[in-house]
Amino acid sequence: MRYLVFLTTILFSLSSRAQYRIFTGRVIDGQRKGIPFAVVEVKDKHQGVYCDENGFFSFSGDATFLNTLVVSCMGYERKEINTDILPLSDSLIIELKTKVANLKEVSITSKKGIPKQATLGKNRRQLSYTGDCYRYYGSETAIRLMADTTQSGGTLNAIYVFITDEGDFNTRFRVHVYRWDTLPKNEITDSNLIVQATEGNTWVKIDVSKKKIPVGKGLFVSVEWISGFGNTRQSLQSAKNPEVINYNGQVLGLTSDYGKPSRTYSRSPFTKKWIYYDAAEAQRKGGYFLNPMIYCTYTYID
Repeated sequence: MRYLVFLTTILFSLSSRAQYRIFTGRVIDGQRKGIPFAVVEVKDKHQGVYCDENGFFSFSGDATFLNTLVVSCMGYERKEINTDILPLSDSLIIELKTKVANLKEVSITSKKGIPKQATLGKNRRQLSYTGDCYRYYGSETAIRLMADTTQSGGTLNAIYVFITDEGDFNTRFRVHVYRWDTLPKNEITDSNLIVQATEGNTWVKIDVSKKKIPVGKGLFVSVEWISGFGNTRQSLQSAKNPEVINYNGQVLGLTSDYGKPSRTYSRSPFTKKWIYYDAAEAQRKGGYFLNPMIYCTYTYID
């Protein structure tokens, strides 16, 4: 089986006595189709690799510490694999089962009342581009967006993400939606939402109107960097900010227009822990932390 030359390789810290082991293969669904950008990681080690857009992967590691592989992707059931029973040389075919959607059906139809449009966060006319969000391959950035209204029964229509002209803007990224909470920990998206920009400094629209995602008080929306600069592990050399030399992936726009009430969190590559992104060194304007330029629209019955 021939693999694409840009398959990403993650190397673990290796000692002089390390026993190298190489894993190659493909992650597929029930129809034998490759699952784009599924994640293959070492359990409890915060190390892993993303498949390419056709589900292929390849990486190597120290067999002494590589006991269990965890394979996952949004919209599918995660699978754990004991590496002791895996073949030493053959490529792996790993099938993931589709996860049963657990969203409650939400109806916004009514004989009384009029369907109206509203916004989660602020719309593009209120969000000015004032900074750049550089992240690592595998990182995720989430912002909590409050609904404009308190009416029940609202459902999400679309998600908008501003991608700058830094880096390679047309590489792909994944979008997640989490329930309103103190942290983005309860995901309610039930499919693999992978999108890309077609030009820099533009809003990317993700249509989720058919998914019937309930809005309530609001939602967390996040962007996950699933491919590196130019779909490789090449580091981004920023033309606008020369100090940026080690990051990769798409560059998300930042804004100060959300102000202090906003809550933005980040997750490091191949970890589950979310951190409130308010570090002293974080970019600021007028004392306010710069939040990712993300907003949503939704429909409700007035």
